[in-house]
Amino acid sequence: MASLAGTRHLQQKGLNLIVKASSSLGGAAAGVSRNAWQLLSIFLATIVCIITQPLPLGVVALMGLGACVLTKTLTFAAAFSAFGDPIPWLIALAFFFARGFIKTGLGNRIAYQFVKLFGSSSLGLGFSLVFSEALLALAIPSVSARAGGIFLPLVKSLCVACGSNDPTTLKPEARGAFLCMQCSNVG
Repeated sequence: MASLAGTRHLQQKGLNLIVKASSSLGGAAAGVSRNAWQLLSIFLATIVCIITQPLPLGVVALMGLGACVLTKTLTFAAAFSAFGDPIPWLIALAFFFARGFIKTGLGNRIAYQFVKLFGSSSLGLGFSLVFSEALLALAIPSVSARAGGIFLPLVKSLCVACGSNDPTTLKPEARGAFLCMQCSNVG
């Protein structure tokens, strides 16, 4: 087992070295600035590290960003300019909320309230989800933040509440598929 881990570590180091050597030693192509060539080298090394996973994805991404700033390939302002845009933060926050919905069971409680109020039919549940998403669209303009961060855990809890996780019955599975289709069509 230890030799397998050592072999993988050597493969990762070798791939990183090959990417760095091929992009740095080859020299810049005609019409490509040195900074652009260096950025390509850092980008390729980062992608190889993401694929081979010597470290977690977040660490590799921050190391790539740090390498861009430390080698003066990008200025600090250029490297971190996307962090000033509110849309990625909105999406990240929505996914944090989704994790909170799942961990705390809030998604289950909300799903049971939906079933209590609108659960007389699948159509009623579907329309209530569509109406809820339309109301939230006023506050959360990002479709991916709304769908993935708020409604996916809610619909998943609704599907479980309707019995869609039981593979022996066909009708509840169809109900869960219908609810998922309703939410995917709204976006």
